Amino acid sequence: MLLFAKLSEDLINDELKLFDQIVIHVINLIHGPLTTQIMKGITSMGSPAVMLFLAVLVWIYFLLAKKHFWDSNMVLIALTGSWIMNELLKWIFQRSRPDIARMVQVTGYSFPSGHAMVSFAFYGMLAYLTWINLTKRKTKVFCTGILLLLICAIGISRIYLGVHYPSDVLAGFAAGGFWLVGCILGLQAIRYYRSNI
Repeated sequence: MLLFAKLSEDLINDELKLFDQIVIHVINLIHGPLTTQIMKGITSMGSPAVMLFLAVLVWIYFLLAKKHFWDSNMVLIALTGSWIMNELLKWIFQRSRPDIARMVQVTGYSFPSGHAMVSFAFYGMLAYLTWINLTKRKTKVFCTGILLLLICAIGISRIYLGVHYPSDVLAGFAAGGFWLVGCILGLQAIRYYRSNI
């Protein structure tokens, strides 16, 4: 949350321009037709429709197959809560999107990145549930690593496609991480309470 507060302060004081320009320049070095198609595919994994579909599948799995009522519900809470929080933050800051050529159609404000924030909370919760529910260490490390890499890739794709500043993505990760920690602590508290009644 401190990172998000710092980024918010820098945004208000117009101190993020140099950071954004440097990162955008570096990412522009990898531009190409194939890279663009890959980035479009990656960014789709952070779209509301895809994450909602995956959330419903995970919810059904944990509720019916694993009999974990709160694990399943916390996936939906992580997703919907971060989305609502993102809409509120965008309304507060009202930062316009980058004035550059965009490779995908977008609407709304830019700060913080919704794809970055919600994917961090959602896929981060999946990574946590994967870690605590799988038994084989190698499998846990592999699955968790894939999910964390996906989160990072979604953030990079938003910059690459020209729809967000790097600081938007970083702020999205920070805010999404804050919400994720809250969800994890809430789930741990529920598990502790249920184990002691």
